Amino acid sequence: MNITLKQLQVFTVLARHENLSRASEKLFMTKGAVSQALQELERRLGVQLFDRAHPRLSLNHEGRRLLPLADELVERAVDIERSFRPQGSVDPDDHLLLTGCSKTIGNYLMPRVYAAFKRREGWLPAVRIANTRALLRMIASFALDIALIEGEERHPELIFEPWIADEMVVLAPHSHPLPTRTPLPFSSLAGEPWILREQDSGSREFFAHTLAPHLGQHTIAMTLNSPAAITEAVAQGLGITFASRLSATELLARNKIKVISLEQTFPRTFTLCYHSRKYLSTPLRRFLAFCRGWKDTPGSSAESASP
Repeated sequence: MNITLKQLQVFTVLARHENLSRASEKLFMTKGAVSQALQELERRLGVQLFDRAHPRLSLNHEGRRLLPLADELVERAVDIERSFRPQGSVDPDDHLLLTGCSKTIGNYLMPRVYAAFKRREGWLPAVRIANTRALLRMIASFALDIALIEGEERHPELIFEPWIADEMVVLAPHSHPLPTRTPLPFSSLAGEPWILREQDSGSREFFAHTLAPHLGQHTIAMTLNSPAAITEAVAQGLGITFASRLSATELLARNKIKVISLEQTFPRTFTLCYHSRKYLSTPLRRFLAFCRGWKDTPGSSAESASP
């Protein structure tokens, strides 16, 4: 066999970072050694795997063909090493798992989930917080192993596994004249200024597909990329919003904002997302099993989740 695992590892890290300097830092190799390993791999395969536009490397069609295969081989090799390691010995990279969380989940749910996971497994995955569309791009390019998202997206190569229930609600300042106990018609929201998440976020997409069609013409007064900033802006009387009830918990408890009941409710489901061709390494399988068994209840630690 002419291709080496080291060459494939260099390729997968370059595909993830698309930058020679960042890849060399992650691999603890010189840029020259990384470049040489890539060139040798391309020579043996007889194709170029990246389009070069200094300093960026962009994965091309041939590189995208190779990436799932290379990722699986590298991850399987790590699993083999792990399975033969003496019991109790630890490698610094043993549990390296790259995860993502969309912003509502990252800000309000991730700390509880990951703290419970660490109590159970004794280690923490790396985590990237971004909006749903950005996370999906990273999953599709194998830059992330798995993401916890709030959007209801579709992608032919990605698996979307329902996780836990959520509800989107209309939030207003506590002093707002609209009542909270009686379900109101959508027409009662006419003329209200809206404070919404940025385009490509799961919450903004959900607003566009579910509530916006009932509102007719409406005014977007502010667009913010932070769920916490949005609920605080609502508390300050700058407008109303359509957001996860999860993001409102603290300000609702302090009577800074309130939920406006409507004639229709808007449940949604948070989702586990990973690539259909992603090799399920031991750390990834354990994280998936943990998430599947975790319940968002007071004091939940999911110690009883199936391994």
